[in-house]
Amino acid sequence: MVRDVVAAIVPEARPERFGRYVLLDRIGSGGMAEVFKAVMPGAQGFRQTFVVKRILAERSRAADFVDMFVQEARIGSMLSHPNIVQVFDFGNVGGDYFLAMEYLRGRDVQALMRKLRHENLLMPVPVGAFIAHEVAACLGYAHDLVGPDGKRLNIVHRDVSPSNIMCLRTGGVKLLDFGIAKAAGDNSENTEQGLFKGKLAYVAPERIKNEPLDGRVDLFGLGVVLWEMLAGRRLFRGKSELETLNNVLEMKVRPPSALRPDIPASLDAVVMRALERDRSKRYPNGQAMADDLEAVLRETGFHSRMLPDLLREAFGSDLSKSQGSLSMVTPELLASMADGATGSGTESMSSEGKAAGQARWKKIAAVIGAGAATLALGGLLLARGGGGRSQAREKIEASRAAATVPPVIQPVIAPTAPAEAAPAKNPTDEAAADDDDQKPKSTHHHHGSHKQRAQADRVARGLSIDPFKP
Repeated sequence: MVRDVVAAIVPEARPERFGRYVLLDRIGSGGMAEVFKAVMPGAQGFRQTFVVKRILAERSRAADFVDMFVQEARIGSMLSHPNIVQVFDFGNVGGDYFLAMEYLRGRDVQALMRKLRHENLLMPVPVGAFIAHEVAACLGYAHDLVGPDGKRLNIVHRDVSPSNIMCLRTGGVKLLDFGIAKAAGDNSENTEQGLFKGKLAYVAPERIKNEPLDGRVDLFGLGVVLWEMLAGRRLFRGKSELETLNNVLEMKVRPPSALRPDIPASLDAVVMRALERDRSKRYPNGQAMADDLEAVLRETGFHSRMLPDLLREAFGSDLSKSQGSLSMVTPELLASMADGATGSGTESMSSEGKAAGQARWKKIAAVIGAGAATLALGGLLLARGGGGRSQAREKIEASRAAATVPPVIQPVIAPTAPAEAAPAKNPTDEAAADDDDQKPKSTHHHHGSHKQRAQADRVARGLSIDPFKP
């Protein structure tokens, strides 16, 4: 079938041009935005990988969500720390706001803990302490950051949780998503009418009580994450939101060593101080917590290879799958995607790139035409009956040989789309499907045998015909 010929050459999922970026795999989506792995093509085959976070179309019309997105961009642009994901670009393409951030290769703490539980394993104590140390250090930086006027910005993340802490396969740790962060002058929150933001099992008691906020709410959330990494189970999560909030306010918290004897007393002390419900008894800032955790790292013998070794043991080759799909994005594909692109910062494609893209699609169109001709010739000759059957077989074989794609033609391959993302339709696939649904008109002898012979002769010589032309 023609559709099968096209499917062998043109993939079902095609990258999407978005301003100066080419969106590849969709990494995930939430209630506010969807996140893509993307590349930005440049001159002489240059390309750089990013994560593009694009606000959902239905949210683009809601002023409060747009304001939140803009705030994330504004705060992200001010943060420059090795343990905070870097924001590189912010803009609007066709009414869709987006952020471009650094692309991280690794797994978040939530995925790592889930994998360890599945394998009935526990997080190594030094690794858990190291992850918490890195997050505490960057929280200390964010909380103490000052603006151009020299005034402290008082940035509060408000969503320190396992899904927002990324462990890199190279051994680093990054804190993600300042999307609901607050800055100075906005240090309380409304818990009514569903405006409470963040994950309930990691919120500090003062947030539930709608008290003024400061950086210590983030340290409480980090304390919950550290307790769960060490214990291998959830701390406050209940069967309902109300039960979860009551647990945060009232549940007695046991030190992690009560569940796991190999945890040293020094680490117990760090966890329990971070989880103090009276924030005056908590760490005053992230750096103070990081200092205590640094002493724990020395005590437990942490070394830099522990985290990447754990990731490799837990996930194996899965850690490099995304990089493999990225390597399948050819320079020719990026060049063809750049042709006719719109949006801010769009790169113009060279004439060579345009010619290559056009030639590639012309070759694909030729294969489609040859396939259609093969089907039509079979119908024309078989309809004649009798001795025409052997002639039809000979002609079909000849047309197949003529329609063979030369070895020099390389198919355009796009990366495999993730399971949760619906594959994008390709216009060529749709056209082929339409062609496939149309049936060639029956050929009768009164149409003229000379036309049949002429069509058969064209196919035998490797030329295309229009099977639907009367």
